[in-house]
Amino acid sequence: MALQLAHRYPERFDAVIPVEGASHSPGFYLDWWQHPHANAAQVCGSGVWDLMAPQSPDADRWKTWFYYTQGSEAFKGDLYFYSVDHDLRGKLGEIQTDKCAVVLMTGEYDYLTTPEDGARTASQIPGAEFIEMKAIGHFPMSENYPVFKGYLVQALDLIRAKTSV
Repeated sequence: MALQLAHRYPERFDAVIPVEGASHSPGFYLDWWQHPHANAAQVCGSGVWDLMAPQSPDADRWKTWFYYTQGSEAFKGDLYFYSVDHDLRGKLGEIQTDKCAVVLMTGEYDYLTTPEDGARTASQIPGAEFIEMKAIGHFPMSENYPVFKGYLVQALDLIRAKTSV
């Protein structure tokens, strides 16, 4: 969503920090998750667990896992946007980082949006920065906030240097 906001409304934001962002992430929306014979909460729960860093605190990993196993209908829309609607391929060069700074951050254990995806996306946005978050996965703010906070402060420092805000 953050990349879409930077692309469509650069005048409304001083900066965006896409976390696990990429130009396009196809293939993760699956209609069968909504089939009455499938238990999407079970499938989602196992996938969520695998997306977290093994060294993240167990208590936080379990809380993150529990949240995603509750079968929220918002998850369907989230994945649809993430995997179908969101596609900025060929448009990243249009993002005006002189109006809206961009610092992408991706966890090293994320296999949905890999660090390579984040770095490639940042390289196609003139003036964008990329931070690979070591020792963290796809849910950095909930699976290990203390580690995430250090990277967030780093991103905010980069933005402050670029925007004088």
